[in-house]
Amino acid sequence: MNKLFTLIVLVALVGCAEKKPLTLEEQWKGYCTSVGNAANTIMFDRQNAIEKKAALEHADKIEDATTKTFILDIIEQVYAFPLAEIDKNPEESRNQFKQKITEKCIATPHDKLPNYKPF
Repeated sequence: MNKLFTLIVLVALVGCAEKKPLTLEEQWKGYCTSVGNAANTIMFDRQNAIEKKAALEHADKIEDATTKTFILDIIEQVYAFPLAEIDKNPEESRNQFKQKITEKCIATPHDKLPNYKPF
């Protein structure tokens, strides 16, 4: 019984231990994952007949300059695709584009983390 109690206490202590703070690179990767999720959403909106004008109006509300630049670039890329091309296999199109944008973001030089709200 004592061994079981000790094991439970150890598991509880390990579970409650403070997590190490994320490095700038880990934070940037998380940011880029969020940008990739936004790319997926924008592609989904395009596939569901959301007009480019509406997407741009929504993007204009973004206050962070870095995020706004990424989002405006994503919108331009998404709306440059012929709709028939991205509607052939919608989910695959979104996943491929999301991966492309995430990788592009990770490769982008940065010196600070943007102030953003995760998508």
